[in-house]
Amino acid sequence: MKTRSPIERTTRIVSTVDELADAWAFVMTHIDEVGDDPSITISPVWSRGADQINDDEPWPRHFSVVVSGMVENS
Repeated sequence: MKTRSPIERTTRIVSTVDELADAWAFVMTHIDEVGDDPSITISPVWSRGADQINDDEPWPRHFSVVVSGMVENS
């Protein structure tokens, strides 16, 4: 098959962690897996488990982490 541009592969590695320092550790662990031009997103999220049903308690903050990038398929 002839293609007009190189075939590329996109990798997206995602997790949720408890602390901001853990988010950066996750990024540094996976940064080399996504190519030379990575995209990094760290976003706060608030959630609680089913066992935390008391509305008077604040929802704990976590961090959603995404490390992604594209490399030419070899």
